[in-house]
This record gives sequence, structure tokens and C-alpha cells, in this order.
Amino acid sequence: MNNFTQITRYTIRDQMRHKSFYVLLGISILLVLMIRGCYNSEYMVNGKALDSIAVAWHVSRIVFQVIAAGMFLTAALLSMSIFSRDHADGSLVIFLSRSVFRWQYVFGRIIGTWILCLVFMFILHSTIFLTVWTKTGVIISGYLSASLISSLNLLFIIACVCLLSLFIPDFISVIFTLGILLVGFVSDGGYQIVNSDMLKSITPAVVNADPALWRILYPKVFMVQTYAGSFITKSEFNNMGPFHPLLNLFFFILLLMTLMLIRFNKKEV
Repeated sequence: MNNFTQITRYTIRDQMRHKSFYVLLGISILLVLMIRGCYNSEYMVNGKALDSIAVAWHVSRIVFQVIAAGMFLTAALLSMSIFSRDHADGSLVIFLSRSVFRWQYVFGRIIGTWILCLVFMFILHSTIFLTVWTKTGVIISGYLSASLISSLNLLFIIACVCLLSLFIPDFISVIFTLGILLVGFVSDGGYQIVNSDMLKSITPAVVNADPALWRILYPKVFMVQTYAGSFITKSEFNNMGPFHPLLNLFFFILLLMTLMLIRFNKKEV
């Protein structure tokens, strides 16, 4: 366990040594702060002024999802060359030449990357949370809890990219993972739209058929994101199938990590 902790810390320090990391974080915070002007403006619709607090609340919901989507791509790019880079520069040999088990190396690299992405996303979400608080005096309860729930999606993406990178080129593994996310977003997003209160109020006669089995079992990245969003809106969450999306995604993360360890144990160093 001590080796696992050391590799996790090394992974975080290794990524933070790159200046591009701080540049990306600085630019991201700057972009988030640029929207604070939305909270000072007065918006008119049909000659009536909108409630500034309501505007701030809706803008915060949108920004929350935009930040999460940006972090999905960042996590995929950070994790795509973990194993290949260690193999190319000899770090893999140095790690495993010591009394380090292969599972400690694999899990340490994965968890270290995940913690770094988690903190990165939490800083950005905290920035918009504090901006709303200081500009409107409103505390959006559940905002930071939603950020922590959303971080489970980052772990799934990192595990998926790392597993695929053991079989196919790094960049293709990122494209393949994004394709998995896209299919889920279309399938689960369509389910959420069909079951939304707005659509039901417009077309009450629509009869919803049960989703196919593969859609119920498919990795629920979109559903976890929707579930996190329900913490902000305090709205009802429409789940697909009998399994909670957190349980579904936790299962797939365990499956990916297990397959990754099996594959890595057969890999020649």
C-alpha cells in the first residue's frame, strides 16, 4: 500500500511539473470569471425585467455542465499516454525493478491522474460557486456535491482510455472512448427528453416504450451527469432501468480496472 501511495503522489507531481498544466488551469479560471458579467446585467423579456438571481442560477447550471464536458476531454488527453510514455522513457522498468507489484503501479498511475483531474474540476466549479455567492448573495446548495458526483465520470474515462491504450494507439483510444460517451449521450439524453415534464405537457398522448436492454446496461456517464445536475436543480431524477447510474458506472470502472490489470500482467517489460 505504501508503494501505491508513493506512485499516486509521483503521478500527481509528474503532471504538475508541466507548465502547460498551470497555463491551462489559469486560462480555464479566467474563462469562468469572464461570465461574472452575466450576474450584473439586467435582462428584459417582453418589456419585463428578469430576476437576476434566476438568471445567475440558470447560467451556473449551464457552466457546470460545460466545465464537466471540458474535463472529460482533459482527462482523456492526460491519460492516453500514461503507459506508453513510461515504457518509452524507461520509467516503467524503474518502477517495476523495485519491490512494486504491477497492480500498485497500474492503480497508482490511474488514481493519481484521477485525483489531479478531480481537483482541477473542483477548483473550476468552486470558482463559479463563489462568483454566484459574491455577486448575488445566493448559495447554490448541492453545487459542490454535484461536482464530486460528476468526478466518477472522470475515473471511468481515465480507466477506459488506459485500458484501450494497451491494445490500440493512444490517440485512437481517446477517439474510441469519446465515441462510447457520444452513444451514451444520444441514448440516455433522448430518454431524458422523452420523459421530461416539458415534453409531457406539450404532447401528453405520447406513450413511452421501455428502453432496450443494451440501453439499460450501457455505461451511464450521461445519467450520472444528469443525476449530479439534479442536486443543483433539486428536481426529480428520471432513471433508466432498475440500476442506479452510480452503481452501473461503478461496476464498469471495476470491470475496466480488472481487465486492465489482467492485460498488464501479461505485458512484457
